[in-house]
Amino acid sequence: MIGPESLKLGTWGADALEGLEARADEPVLIRNRMSSFNGTGLDMLLRNSGVTTVVVAGVWTNMAVEHTLRDAADHGYRAVLVTDAASSINADWHGAALTYALTNIAEFGTTDEVTGVAA
Repeated sequence: MIGPESLKLGTWGADALEGLEARADEPVLIRNRMSSFNGTGLDMLLRNSGVTTVVVAGVWTNMAVEHTLRDAADHGYRAVLVTDAASSINADWHGAALTYALTNIAEFGTTDEVTGVAA
């Protein structure tokens, strides 16, 4: 079960999944607020790189994921949620984000759809 300490910096919950660790040449931003845009240099990094679409996956669909998608849209990016790579404390909260809160904010796609991999 996800709890307040589950994603604390320095714990296993905040570590990258095996095989998805940042490469030495990739920037790493530490998110310490609900949105990945708030209090980080993410917007500047994306704009300087010419990025126009933000694809989001993560924990707490109805909180951190939703905040990041809303901020992405507010900053003018095309916002995409990877539906099978996001989760929340329970199915109801996850479902509320997918069927209500984000319907006018983001596009939805599965991992295969977003990456272009055929199932």
